[in-house]
Amino acid sequence: MNRQDLMRKRNDAMREIRYSNKVGSHRNCIRINVNNSLRHEIAKLKICYNLIKEGKEIITEAIFNNGTRADILVLDDWKIIEVLYSESEESCLEKASRYPDLFELEMIKVNDNK
Repeated sequence: MNRQDLMRKRNDAMREIRYSNKVGSHRNCIRINVNNSLRHEIAKLKICYNLIKEGKEIITEAIFNNGTRADILVLDDWKIIEVLYSESEESCLEKASRYPDLFELEMIKVNDNK
């Protein structure tokens, strides 16, 4: 995929995001959700760090046009990453059923082992 195709793919993915989430430069910025545990947010930070290091563009705490929210949206891969810490897989899948159908879902389980 050439650079122009990649930019088009990223922009197409951004059309699924609410305008308020697009204002300014929110790509590759880690947004903290204080309603999550610190362990959850640290896991999200590590995932985002690795994605950005690979050259991927991401949106964190992405709010879709239909009002659903995802931990991490990888614009390059059209993938939603959900960090599971206190949330069960079942509740995450139920929430994910409301995500736009265009995106693939990946769940990353975080445990208490350090």
